[in-house]
Amino acid sequence: MDIEKKQTFLINILFYGVILALVFFGFKYVVPILTPFISAFIIAWLIQRPVKSLARRFNINNKVVGIGLLIFVYLFIGGLIITLAMGLFSYVGDFFAELPSIITNDIRPFLDDIGMNFTEMVASLPSGIQEGFLAALQSLDTALDNLVAAISSWTIDFATGLVTAIPGFFISLVLCIISSFFFVADYERVVGFAISHMNAKVRRFFNDLYRFIKDKVIVVIKSYATIMAITFLELTIAFFIIGLDGFIWIALGIAIFDILPVFGTGGIMIPWALLMFINGNITLGIELSVIYVIVTIIRNIIEPKIVGGNLGLHPVLTLASMLIGSHFFGVVGLFGCPLLISFILYLHKEYGEIKL
Repeated sequence: MDIEKKQTFLINILFYGVILALVFFGFKYVVPILTPFISAFIIAWLIQRPVKSLARRFNINNKVVGIGLLIFVYLFIGGLIITLAMGLFSYVGDFFAELPSIITNDIRPFLDDIGMNFTEMVASLPSGIQEGFLAALQSLDTALDNLVAAISSWTIDFATGLVTAIPGFFISLVLCIISSFFFVADYERVVGFAISHMNAKVRRFFNDLYRFIKDKVIVVIKSYATIMAITFLELTIAFFIIGLDGFIWIALGIAIFDILPVFGTGGIMIPWALLMFINGNITLGIELSVIYVIVTIIRNIIEPKIVGGNLGLHPVLTLASMLIGSHFFGVVGLFGCPLLISFILYLHKEYGEIKL
């Protein structure tokens, strides 16, 4: 390799490194600030097709139809959220109202029985072994105290962070709603203004990006709908086998909850199993634990294959990109990083190899 080729190689490496760094810092620091406006534009873009269809059918101005449809969507979503929140708060309120009786009637007798059985077992052992057991018990007690303190600290920090984040979330939500009405009312002007200030290469890039997102986002939605359907089927069969009442609705609720990356199936199954163990229903607790393990293993196997297969990525590459994306960008990175890699491969396929 001569000097000129080496210089070209290093310049290209530096160029693409700077581009990647700008993209990283943009997504890390700039995009979160602009999220309300980006979300508002995406909402306006998503409803353009039904807006145009309804406007043609009823011979009404696009702006009027768009604003009316947007009002309907927000009222529907707001009503649904309020209904679900009221049901959740009612359930949580009932749970905390019954918590003292659960502790008195279930948890405390359960722990007393364990302590009594352990004391009787230790008392029947030789004195030297008793001392070892008591030392181990003291260490376990200290570890449990540290665990409780850590959980309490985490709970306080989480609650504080949640309360602190509510005003910012509310402001972002209001900005998103207001901006979406402006974007819907002036959608054509906004898009036309943006296109008019792009050169041919940038315009071509965004056209490719638009086509890619139009195809692949639908593919990703279908992929996770498939995963949710598989999880629902697994849980329905498992709950039917162990004889749960209302197993279909329970399975449906958990399958929907499983789509949430932070909580997943474990957000319901683990506390449910622990509650059964505490209540003395050991059999059901074991059954729920086994079901959770099986569902989690199958989910971790099929998710990279289904999502990666639909995006044209190898399952290992899909899994790695999901882990890296979630580490740096949270939920957005979990879904967005595989899409970004798929888009890069799409550009590579469309325009050939990038020669460094």
